Amino acid sequence: MQNSKMDLALFEKELHEFDWEPTADEISLALELNTLNPFRLQFRRLRTIFRSFKAISEARESDLDEIPDWRGVHRDNYLKRVSGIKPGTEMAKIPGDVKIITYFDSRYPRQLREIYDPPPVLYVLGDISYDYKTSLSIVGTRLNSDYGRSITEQFSYQLASWGFTIISGGARGIDSIAHQGVLQAGGVTFAVLGNGMDVVFPAENKKLFQEIPNNGALISEFPMGTIPEKFNFPARNRIIAALGRGLLIIEAPERSGALITADLAMQGGKELFVIPGRLTDKRSSGTNKLIQDGAHLVSDPSDITIRFGLTIMEDSNQSPEQETVQLTGDEKVIYEAVGLEAKETDILVREIGLPAQRVLSALLVLQTRGLIKELPGSRFVRPVRQLGKPIR
Repeated sequence: MQNSKMDLALFEKELHEFDWEPTADEISLALELNTLNPFRLQFRRLRTIFRSFKAISEARESDLDEIPDWRGVHRDNYLKRVSGIKPGTEMAKIPGDVKIITYFDSRYPRQLREIYDPPPVLYVLGDISYDYKTSLSIVGTRLNSDYGRSITEQFSYQLASWGFTIISGGARGIDSIAHQGVLQAGGVTFAVLGNGMDVVFPAENKKLFQEIPNNGALISEFPMGTIPEKFNFPARNRIIAALGRGLLIIEAPERSGALITADLAMQGGKELFVIPGRLTDKRSSGTNKLIQDGAHLVSDPSDITIRFGLTIMEDSNQSPEQETVQLTGDEKVIYEAVGLEAKETDILVREIGLPAQRVLSALLVLQTRGLIKELPGSRFVRPVRQLGKPIR
């Protein structure tokens, strides 16, 4: 087989100028190669030498001399495993509604092509077409506080209602809350998984993962059947960071996968937004440190749109100010006391100084009007409000 080495810059130029439409045979080979960790690790260099998955699969030891530091046991193991692949084995595992998008496919996201180690294959359930200019990745701790939940609900709902595509990792905690907020707003969200498309993790997100493809997509770079091992998630995080125009971090301790995503986002030249947290809350120690280091502190979703150069057109038919301007007496006092962090009834009574019965009566009125909502444990919080749509 004759292989020609292409200049990297020329190869990149061609990839951006031409549509690459792999054949069914190429896709089948891509799926087999994608089961080999050495292939995924070396893919960026392999594709500068070979122009197809077929050429890569047929490479011999002498053909790989262009990668001088990939010699010895690792390369020998790769060549041995390549010789044993059986085209069609992985393809038979792919459900009919899952799309296979390879690096050489015109549908492959341009933002992923530009990172250092792009995934050679994407398994997609849903539609991954989106407007990069109005996209944002959101990540945070799996052990969120009520404050973190409220903030995530507010930002994800509001940005989605403005037309933003929200990308996250499908994990429990902040990730799941972000996806749910988008779906409640009727928006578009991508969940990037750290396991195979046919593995549900975490198990409690089964319904969520069934809903997301109707309003976005589930995305994975891992072969079918891949279990959610710990080392898969830093790899998953690079895709989350790459797909969004910016990254919003909501609650992250000092040792957190969210901070790995932040590093990847900064390396990719992305805007980094952070929600500040209480100094005494370890769940915000990492995010507060990011602010110290120069990340953008945000307190309102519009802070992000302003940074992106987008202006907001208010919806005259739906304004929180109009809904609350007529509040008087106990309702007004209690509405102002209930914020984004859920508060228990007895705490509200102590803070406000009114008799418990008057507080409970006003809380009931506010709930009936949809101005506050009750969480488990007799805790109350303000709900997310929809403000308007972005002018692009």
